[in-house]
Amino acid sequence: MVYQIRKHRYGVFVESFILSIIIFLIGFSIGFYFENLRLNKVINNYQGNEIEALDLKLQNYYYQIMDEQKCEFAIEQNLIFADKIYNEGLEIEKFENANQLTGELKNERKKYVLLKSELWLNSILLKKKCGEPFDTIVYIYSNEAGKIKEAEQKAISNILKEIKDKKGNEIILLPIAGDLDLGIVDFQKNIYNITYLPSIIINEKIILEGYHSLEKIEQYIN
Repeated sequence: MVYQIRKHRYGVFVESFILSIIIFLIGFSIGFYFENLRLNKVINNYQGNEIEALDLKLQNYYYQIMDEQKCEFAIEQNLIFADKIYNEGLEIEKFENANQLTGELKNERKKYVLLKSELWLNSILLKKKCGEPFDTIVYIYSNEAGKIKEAEQKAISNILKEIKDKKGNEIILLPIAGDLDLGIVDFQKNIYNITYLPSIIINEKIILEGYHSLEKIEQYIN
């Protein structure tokens, strides 16, 4: 009788153990599936910008030869594109925060930084040709930040987002990772003598290293 009770308890334990394993495997599979969906969406968002990068390059060629009569339309298109890139960046950031960067994703991210660099160059060209019709804020940050620097960068990002929300398309805001070993970004850092990350470049004239208050940044905006 005692043997039968023990056998029954052992059977219940085995059944419970097997059931727990099954539930764990199902949960793990579902989590893995949704994690892959999230990661693929990030990659697709990045890859979708390749055509836009070519579009920007062709626009750059046109800006160099156009006359000032075309400034209004060119500026409008540039601002629309800049806002599109900025909003896409906010969405991509949400997905990135929930994923560990893979090698493939790192490469796509580099392409996205190159896209924003191209947009910055276009904006500089338009401002010179059309009389400074908008402000540019380029935020060069560290992609490999420790906890202290990460907190500093988060605070700066929040301030810049607040300024962008307030000013709308009067400002082109371009967050650019400054430590991805990209030649054009290193060249830009050298031009503006950027030796510390994070730094903010306002209208290609003012360089602010590290954290600064909203009021401090706004005083340099037209």
